[in-house]
Amino acid sequence: MNTILLIVIIYLAAMILIGFFYRKKASQDGESFLVANRSMGPRLGGGALASTYASTSSFLGTLGAMYAFGVAFGLWQNAGVIIGFTLATVFIAPKFRNYGSLSFSQFFEMRYNKKVRFVSAIVTVVAMFVYIMAQLQGGAYAIQYVLGIDYWVGVLVIGAVFILYVVLGGSHSSIMASFIQFIMMAVAMITVAIVVINAEPWGSTTTQALQNQPLMFELKGENGLLYAISCFVMMTLGAMSAPYVYLMYMFTKSNKVAQTTSALATTYLSIFYFVLLLVGVFIISNFPNLENPDMGYFHTLDLLPTVIAGIFVAAVLAAAMSSTDAMLLNATSAITNDIYSILAGKTLPNHVVVFVNRIVAVVIGVIAILVTLKPPELILLVMALAQSLMIGAFLVPLVLGLWWKKATSKGALAGMIGGFAVAVIAQFIPLPTPFIGGPLGALTSLILVITISNRERKNMDMNLEDNQSLAKSQ
Repeated sequence: MNTILLIVIIYLAAMILIGFFYRKKASQDGESFLVANRSMGPRLGGGALASTYASTSSFLGTLGAMYAFGVAFGLWQNAGVIIGFTLATVFIAPKFRNYGSLSFSQFFEMRYNKKVRFVSAIVTVVAMFVYIMAQLQGGAYAIQYVLGIDYWVGVLVIGAVFILYVVLGGSHSSIMASFIQFIMMAVAMITVAIVVINAEPWGSTTTQALQNQPLMFELKGENGLLYAISCFVMMTLGAMSAPYVYLMYMFTKSNKVAQTTSALATTYLSIFYFVLLLVGVFIISNFPNLENPDMGYFHTLDLLPTVIAGIFVAAVLAAAMSSTDAMLLNATSAITNDIYSILAGKTLPNHVVVFVNRIVAVVIGVIAILVTLKPPELILLVMALAQSLMIGAFLVPLVLGLWWKKATSKGALAGMIGGFAVAVIAQFIPLPTPFIGGPLGALTSLILVITISNRERKNMDMNLEDNQSLAKSQ
């Protein structure tokens, strides 16, 4: 136990040191703090982007969901992420990068107007806040389960560390920390997969797993086909709607680098999710009576030497922090670069912009810590809530804004507000699946954007014709 604790302390100290190392670079100006001077290369970026998405919702949450709902459920979920990333790589990343915005929400002003940007910024803050809660929860569970430390202590420690290195090094430290964290996560999960495959004959493992969970490999899973497909759709659309994914595109040197970065991240995630399935089968086979499904991963660490187990516990903390830092930057940027500039009618002065960003990041992080002290339900379900909010609000205005010239500001605003409202309302209505709120919001948004945009365009054309007729008559 002391060895594992020491390794965890070393890891946390290393993350803080990264923040100190990049503090001067991050202090130059707002662009340096928020988007790393758009200097990120594809190799570093591919790992950083992959780790940003492969958070505790993937590391612990997916294993917990497979334990609760069947391995096939994990297949649907993972396939959704890969397809979503692929679509974003091909159809969204280069076009979005062309706008050269300083934040995700700023794109909506460049394409539409300030009102759409303002609403986008509000939704970004809310969604990122919920996501940060899920990551803090997962990391705190790791510390609580393995080290026997109280849950609230884990929340405070993890929160304090990721706030510190983000506040110090901004996007520069976020990129480097996320890259290192992805290596830790990938090595940990691949090693655990190799160990569990060799722990006993794999045929015996799968046989026992099927006895414990007869519908484990059924495509419909434990909860039916609608449950599984809705998760697939949500994950696909979520990967295409996530502000923190597009934040990484803004870090890159060029459009081509943005595409390469996303393609590499997709490849890395494909490997990661495959080995995740193997570990999930082993957990179902050997630990049939888990009280908390999200903790299944830690039971496999008993098969490893103490030192290696300690490194892999740190990998779970890496999974939590690799997402929270990007989400904290997104929320901070939405407040300082979007909400403030719209309400005040001006941008922050260059000599205070970094200082203000740092203060806002601390405030957001502290509030998230306080809220997370009361743990929510399964990590995956908390993540599903955040995904739903982003899908409902962002997907349609983003995609149509890039690919449909007739999309108007009024249509985008109505679609963003309507989609977000439906996604929120869906959380309080008994539905056949908790993953359907986001897609329903997106469908609502699609109808609103197309209907209002077409009506507005039609009115504009009619007014133009009337003006032309009047000019001719005169």
